Amino acid sequence: MHLSSLKYAWTIAIILFIFRSLHTADIYVISVVLPQILEEFQITYVSGGAIFTATFAFSVLLYPIWGYLFDKYSRRLLISVSGILWGITTWLNTLPRNFTGFFVTRTLTGIDDTPPSGINSLISDYFPPKSRGKPLGLINATGAFGALIGTIIGVMLGYVYGWRYLFLITGGIGILMAIIVYFYVKDIPRGSSEPELSGLALKEGLYRIKFREMISLVKRPSLLFLNLQGFFGVFPWQCLQAWIFTYMLKERLFDETEAMIVMLVWLIVMVIGNLVGGAIGDLLFSKIYSGRAIVGAIDVFLSALTLYITLMWPIEDIMGFTILGAIASFILPMAGPNVSAAVTDVTEPEIRSSADSLLRIFEFAGSSASPLIAGYLADSLGLGLSILYVSVSTWIVCGILFIVLAYVIPKDIIATRNKIRRMAELIKGGVS
Repeated sequence: MHLSSLKYAWTIAIILFIFRSLHTADIYVISVVLPQILEEFQITYVSGGAIFTATFAFSVLLYPIWGYLFDKYSRRLLISVSGILWGITTWLNTLPRNFTGFFVTRTLTGIDDTPPSGINSLISDYFPPKSRGKPLGLINATGAFGALIGTIIGVMLGYVYGWRYLFLITGGIGILMAIIVYFYVKDIPRGSSEPELSGLALKEGLYRIKFREMISLVKRPSLLFLNLQGFFGVFPWQCLQAWIFTYMLKERLFDETEAMIVMLVWLIVMVIGNLVGGAIGDLLFSKIYSGRAIVGAIDVFLSALTLYITLMWPIEDIMGFTILGAIASFILPMAGPNVSAAVTDVTEPEIRSSADSLLRIFEFAGSSASPLIAGYLADSLGLGLSILYVSVSTWIVCGILFIVLAYVIPKDIIATRNKIRRMAELIKGGVS
């Protein structure tokens, strides 16, 4: 890749990183102001968990549609549309004055929670296979960076002016980001970064999904195990996103400022962990095709261990809790960019958004229940133990699936490279 094109590719990655980070911040701020919402509507932890579960479940229903659209039409345009929807639905959520109305409008905000599939697909066309882990690590870091922004504005605006004012601000940011993406991000022909297609004159539309290719996704062994690990692997993330801030306020007895400072430390470290995880995955992948799966297996087992130690640490030792949480935060996200990159490793360019959406369906179909399950357990066991039980148990299952993935993924990677190579030969022969 030439220096100028590499520079532009990273510019695109950074713009999409900002878009996704601010979108994640909009999703995350409800976790910060959840104590306000629990108090205003006089609801229990179970009802609070149901808010998250309903929104995630609604998102899951739309994942196949978004994935198909991203593989067939302009990814830039669809990302912009998702930004418009993000703004409108967030504003709508400020209107109700009873819990039923709030629950319904909050659920509707899930309609725009699906652009990662299009973003990951677009990134994969700007970066070649052996270099995708780093930019995908940057995109994956939007979870932590967005939560960091959401924590700051949630405390500084939400606890000063109220959650409705906060949602009006984050909704407006969605509209603004949609405009920026539309005018500054360029689409690129699918398959542009594949080595086998290098130097060929690709046209946008040459690589577009066909319905039968969507069906074939469920037959690939590596995608099956990537999806199964996703089913279990995101349980802890949804649980932590929904409840960790409330846990620090209610059980660690932090005030809002103390909890914000601890979260900022953890989230900054988490961003670094995403980037390091992507870089390690790229390094191992350049040596062995199962490298990304190996990183994932080691990471989730270490995640379970470090989270256990952190949550069981004595309540009176704030500094120890913060340091241990920072270590856990560095380790927790390292599997994520390797999963995203592995999806691109085993799929052709024209079906990557759909493959990524299929992964998200598995991830959120299971984990959407995580906040509700944790809320149910928290009413009897406390938030700390409920977070621990949900997270550690599912990460152990996830680690076992990563080990199996390491054995099956090389064959699918080789098959995918052969398919792309055959496409290159067809293009060279004048067949489209």
